Amino acid sequence: MLAQDLSAVGLAKAEALARSRGVNIETSCGDLAAFQPAPQSVDLVVAIWMHLPPPLRAQVLHRAVAALRPGGHLILEAYTPRQLELGTGGPPQLELLWEPETLRGELAGLELLVLHERRRWIEEGPYHHGDSAVLQILGRKPT
Repeated sequence: MLAQDLSAVGLAKAEALARSRGVNIETSCGDLAAFQPAPQSVDLVVAIWMHLPPPLRAQVLHRAVAALRPGGHLILEAYTPRQLELGTGGPPQLELLWEPETLRGELAGLELLVLHERRRWIEEGPYHHGDSAVLQILGRKPT
Protein backbone atom coordinates (compact mmCIF):
# COMPACT_ATOMS: atom_id res chain seq x y z
CA MET A 1 0.00 0.00 0.00
CA LEU A 2 1.35 3.45 -0.87
CA ALA A 3 2.09 6.01 1.84
CA GLN A 4 -0.67 8.25 0.43
CA ASP A 5 -3.15 5.37 0.76
CA LEU A 6 -2.04 4.67 4.35
CA SER A 7 -2.44 8.34 5.20
CA ALA A 8 -5.95 8.38 3.76
CA VAL A 9 -6.87 5.34 5.87
CA GLY A 10 -5.48 7.00 9.01
CA LEU A 11 -7.32 10.25 8.31
CA ALA A 12 -10.58 8.39 7.70
CA LYS A 13 -10.16 6.65 11.06
CA ALA A 14 -9.52 9.98 12.80
CA GLU A 15 -12.59 11.53 11.17
CA ALA A 16 -14.78 8.55 12.16
CA LEU A 17 -13.53 8.67 15.75
CA ALA A 18 -14.19 12.40 15.97
CA ARG A 19 -17.73 11.99 14.57
CA SER A 20 -18.46 9.19 17.04
CA ARG A 21 -17.55 11.58 19.86
CA GLY A 22 -19.44 14.58 18.49
CA VAL A 23 -16.30 16.50 17.50
CA ASN A 24 -15.77 18.27 14.19
CA ILE A 25 -12.30 18.03 12.64
CA GLU A 26 -10.86 18.83 9.26
CA THR A 27 -8.05 16.63 7.95
CA SER A 28 -5.81 16.90 4.93
CA CYS A 29 -2.98 14.94 3.36
CA GLY A 30 -0.30 16.61 1.31
CA ASP A 31 3.26 17.81 0.95
CA LEU A 32 4.28 19.84 4.01
CA ALA A 33 6.67 21.91 1.89
CA ALA A 34 3.68 23.19 -0.10
CA PHE A 35 1.18 23.42 2.77
CA GLN A 36 0.08 27.02 3.33
CA PRO A 37 -2.57 27.23 6.07
CA ALA A 38 -4.36 30.55 6.35
CA PRO A 39 -3.21 32.77 9.23
CA GLN A 40 -5.25 32.36 12.42
CA SER A 41 -7.36 29.62 10.85
CA VAL A 42 -7.03 26.71 13.31
CA ASP A 43 -7.40 26.05 17.02
CA LEU A 44 -5.03 23.08 17.27
CA VAL A 45 -1.94 21.79 15.50
CA VAL A 46 -0.65 18.31 16.33
CA ALA A 47 2.73 17.14 15.05
CA ILE A 48 3.75 13.64 16.10
CA TRP A 49 6.96 12.11 14.70
CA MET A 50 7.28 14.92 12.11
CA HIS A 51 11.00 14.42 11.47
CA LEU A 52 11.91 16.80 8.66
CA PRO A 53 15.17 18.34 7.43
CA PRO A 54 15.89 21.39 9.64
CA PRO A 55 15.09 24.12 7.06
CA LEU A 56 11.74 22.52 6.19
CA ARG A 57 10.95 21.83 9.85
CA ALA A 58 11.54 25.50 10.74
CA GLN A 59 9.33 26.60 7.84
CA VAL A 60 6.50 24.20 8.73
CA LEU A 61 6.57 25.14 12.43
CA HIS A 62 6.58 28.86 11.62
CA ARG A 63 3.52 28.35 9.40
CA ALA A 64 1.84 26.25 12.10
CA VAL A 65 2.30 28.98 14.71
CA ALA A 66 0.98 31.59 12.27
CA ALA A 67 -2.05 29.37 11.51
CA LEU A 68 -3.10 29.18 15.17
CA ARG A 69 -5.84 31.46 16.36
CA PRO A 70 -5.16 33.40 19.57
CA GLY A 71 -5.60 30.91 22.41
CA GLY A 72 -4.91 27.99 20.03
CA HIS A 73 -2.58 25.15 20.98
CA LEU A 74 0.24 23.16 19.41
CA ILE A 75 1.03 19.63 20.60
CA LEU A 76 4.28 18.06 19.47
CA GLU A 77 6.23 14.88 20.16
CA ALA A 78 9.47 13.93 18.41
CA TYR A 79 12.61 11.94 18.99
CA THR A 80 15.75 13.66 20.32
CA PRO A 81 19.37 12.85 19.39
CA ARG A 82 19.56 10.67 22.53
CA GLN A 83 17.28 8.26 20.65
CA LEU A 84 20.19 7.15 18.48
CA GLU A 85 21.74 5.41 21.50
CA LEU A 86 18.52 3.47 22.13
CA GLY A 87 17.74 2.29 18.58
CA THR A 88 14.05 1.70 19.31
CA GLY A 89 12.61 3.77 16.45
CA GLY A 90 12.77 7.05 14.67
CA PRO A 91 15.06 8.27 11.95
CA PRO A 92 18.73 7.27 12.17
CA GLN A 93 19.91 10.69 10.87
CA LEU A 94 21.02 13.12 13.58
CA GLU A 95 19.83 16.18 11.66
CA LEU A 96 16.24 14.89 11.71
CA LEU A 97 16.13 14.66 15.51
CA TRP A 98 15.00 17.59 17.66
CA GLU A 99 16.76 19.53 20.40
CA PRO A 100 14.72 21.50 22.96
CA GLU A 101 16.66 24.75 22.50
CA THR A 102 16.29 24.65 18.71
CA LEU A 103 12.54 24.23 19.09
CA ARG A 104 12.28 27.26 21.36
CA GLY A 105 13.43 29.43 18.47
CA GLU A 106 11.37 27.64 15.85
CA LEU A 107 8.23 28.06 17.96
CA ALA A 108 8.66 31.79 18.56
CA GLY A 109 5.27 33.34 19.15
CA LEU A 110 4.02 30.54 21.40
CA GLU A 111 3.85 30.44 25.16
CA LEU A 112 5.50 27.09 25.91
CA LEU A 113 3.41 25.51 28.65
CA VAL A 114 5.33 22.22 28.44
CA LEU A 115 8.72 21.66 26.85
CA HIS A 116 10.53 18.70 28.23
CA GLU A 117 12.71 15.88 27.14
CA ARG A 118 12.02 12.52 28.68
CA ARG A 119 12.41 8.83 28.22
CA ARG A 120 9.25 6.83 27.81
CA TRP A 121 8.20 3.40 26.65
CA ILE A 122 6.67 3.34 23.16
CA GLU A 123 4.85 0.42 21.55
CA GLU A 124 3.75 1.37 18.04
CA GLY A 125 4.55 -1.66 15.94
CA PRO A 126 7.87 -3.27 15.07
CA TYR A 127 9.65 -0.02 14.12
CA HIS A 128 8.77 2.00 17.24
CA HIS A 129 9.07 -0.28 20.22
CA GLY A 130 10.93 0.22 23.49
CA ASP A 131 12.48 2.82 25.73
CA SER A 132 12.59 6.07 23.76
CA ALA A 133 14.11 9.56 24.11
CA VAL A 134 11.42 12.06 23.19
CA LEU A 135 10.71 15.76 23.29
CA GLN A 136 7.18 16.75 24.27
CA ILE A 137 5.76 20.22 23.76
CA LEU A 138 2.48 21.93 24.51
CA GLY A 139 2.37 25.51 23.31
CA ARG A 140 -0.35 28.13 23.39
CA LYS A 141 -0.69 31.18 21.17
CA PRO A 142 -1.24 34.24 23.35
CA THR A 143 -4.62 35.94 23.17
